[in-house]
Amino acid sequence: MSCGSGSAGRKSNMEEVQDELVHRLTLGRSAQKKFQVPSRSNSGNLPAPGITYDSPPDEVKAWLEAKGFSPVTISSLGVLTGAQLFSLNKEELKTVCPDDGGRVFSQVTVQKAALEVAADRAEFVEIMRRRQELLSLSP
Repeated sequence: MSCGSGSAGRKSNMEEVQDELVHRLTLGRSAQKKFQVPSRSNSGNLPAPGITYDSPPDEVKAWLEAKGFSPVTISSLGVLTGAQLFSLNKEELKTVCPDDGGRVFSQVTVQKAALEVAADRAEFVEIMRRRQELLSLSP
């Protein structure tokens, strides 16, 4: 399953789609509400391989490869950062990759949920640490 055929004429079209995608991500989303970025602490709670909002394109590409997406999907989306990939909605992903777009959206949704759980857990652990500290200081 690929996003399209691999002909030379199609490559030019794919490059145009990639350019449009990057353009939309960099210019079209600046005024829209962004997801809150989880803390950057790597506590080892995330499943591997994984991507975060801070992932560079090479990590995104490796994640797409590990998930078994088609070469065309990997080349189309593997140029994005984690934050850029996370900002795409289902329709945008289906536009770029008609065959894999829905599955990419599902996997991205799972990855974002894992990041939120990890951030929530880290926050909980910090709260509990502070409470323990306070308890140990009180008479």
